[in-house]
Amino acid sequence: FFKASSSPANAQEEFNFNCYVHFRVYNEILVRENVFFPSFKNDFEASVGKLILKSTLKEQPSLLQDLASETTLNERLTNALVASDTVATLLQNKGLIDTWERSIPPDDDIEDWTTTSRSTTTDNFYVSSDLEYSLALNGDVTLNSQLLLQELGYRLYPSFGRWLVHEAVLQCFGSENKVKVNMDDYYMDTSYNSNPDLFEVKQVLLNVVLERD
Repeated sequence: FFKASSSPANAQEEFNFNCYVHFRVYNEILVRENVFFPSFKNDFEASVGKLILKSTLKEQPSLLQDLASETTLNERLTNALVASDTVATLLQNKGLIDTWERSIPPDDDIEDWTTTSRSTTTDNFYVSSDLEYSLALNGDVTLNSQLLLQELGYRLYPSFGRWLVHEAVLQCFGSENKVKVNMDDYYMDTSYNSNPDLFEVKQVLLNVVLERD
């Protein structure tokens, strides 16, 4: 990416255009080769997310260094929220987005989700529910390419923020906690104009769902 403070608008436009060209070619190859898309999409996004995070950590080793040392589920959840903020700040500093904001999960939902077990005379079980929060990415420079590719019917598009946040959050829990991270993106007009003809996408809203196995 590039530094937001030093990147002219035409550099961001060029990056967006290059993303569109590359991902259109990727999609055309997938269609031509009749690739089974659902499994490919999951593998591709996970692989790219890991590569971007690995490259980022080489440049900034301390980025997530302190987030993997905690052991309780509540501590790892706190770290996952911090990781979301850290990655969003990184995206902003690198010029990929303009601003960001994250919702705060209610304390009651956190308590329910992190409850690990209750003992009975016959068995053990845990009480949990899916925990949701959202991360809004404003002014994503690849927004136009994302929208255009989907309007053309393609299902693979450059969603670097979602891939990077997903991988960072996943690493905070580790495999032993059996937490599944589901993430969907929604396109929002932050001006909230009631006239559909004036609808203009300005924000990518990531809805993050943490699911206990």
